Amino acid sequence: MPTFHCPSCKAVIQAGEGYAGKVVVCPTCQQSATVPARDGAFTDLPQMPKPMPAAPDSPPVPSIARGPFFWLPPGMITVLVCVAIIATLFVLLVPATRRVREAPARTQETNNLKNIGLAIHGFHDVNKRLPFNGSDVAVNGDAYSAAAKPGDFRSGSWAFQILPFIDQNPLFNPVGGQFKKEDIVACYISPGRGRPPIEQNAGAWCDYFINGYVNDPNQASNPAAPDFGRTLNGITDGSSNTILVGQGNISTLHYSQNANVTLCTNIFQGGTTGTMRSGNNGAKAPGGVTLERDSAKLPTIGSWGGPFPQGGMMAMGDATVRLFPYNTQNFSSFLTPTGEEQVILPDT
Repeated sequence: MPTFHCPSCKAVIQAGEGYAGKVVVCPTCQQSATVPARDGAFTDLPQMPKPMPAAPDSPPVPSIARGPFFWLPPGMITVLVCVAIIATLFVLLVPATRRVREAPARTQETNNLKNIGLAIHGFHDVNKRLPFNGSDVAVNGDAYSAAAKPGDFRSGSWAFQILPFIDQNPLFNPVGGQFKKEDIVACYISPGRGRPPIEQNAGAWCDYFINGYVNDPNQASNPAAPDFGRTLNGITDGSSNTILVGQGNISTLHYSQNANVTLCTNIFQGGTTGTMRSGNNGAKAPGGVTLERDSAKLPTIGSWGGPFPQGGMMAMGDATVRLFPYNTQNFSSFLTPTGEEQVILPDT
């Protein structure tokens, strides 16, 4: 469109070709101006840019889908980025948090087994033999009892027999002769499981199990085997190479149960598979022994293990505590006291 200058204010005026020679009003100074003819008097100035349309009060809602692509508001993109960052941090922090929680549980587990190992040594000093799992069989005229009797070192399970040596003499030999079935033995409970500490209407539980091979390797799978009377000197494989007591594998489905748990019996009842672990008989080559983490699978009498992902924890014959990784080679060699096997102790 041709343009020319207003003769009054020199503003640029645009006029259509049909206005040549006509008078128009300058939009700037409101003075009259005659549109020059197209004979050359018209000045072809650069075209004025079109004014931008006024912004509406509110932007139109864009379509979510445009062709094959999706459009997201900038705010939604920020939200999604934040969610992705939080999810990534959660994935990274959960294993670390679990490890932090496991550390004090493993420390307490070590302390529990250490106290149990020392109590067994105390029992040995007084009784000149190691504790055993309890039995109904009499040997050399000595009376045994699978059921605990107040103050009787030859009754109940091994965990009952050593009670005086873990400061639990009132539970071992109660006044009036009535056991307090509601009493808890704290060092018998694994902090890695969080199980109820007592069996309903039966008494204190123990999350640790005696090694049946120590009493008599040829009857290790017999929970009611008579007392062989083994001493620490009778562990010819070396007390530091032989497990006395340790974590036994149980079902995670039973963690919350307070009764009828497979292979877990209260300490007052000896001579059962619920207070010991072993495997198939055999002084030098015991079979059927497993070492695995607690799972939903039901355990067997040869099931050792525990709740921790690193391995099962065991109290050795010298009262030290060791963690055995689940892939430990020849684990059964650490069970026999006289098997003469060559063993390599795991790092702890």
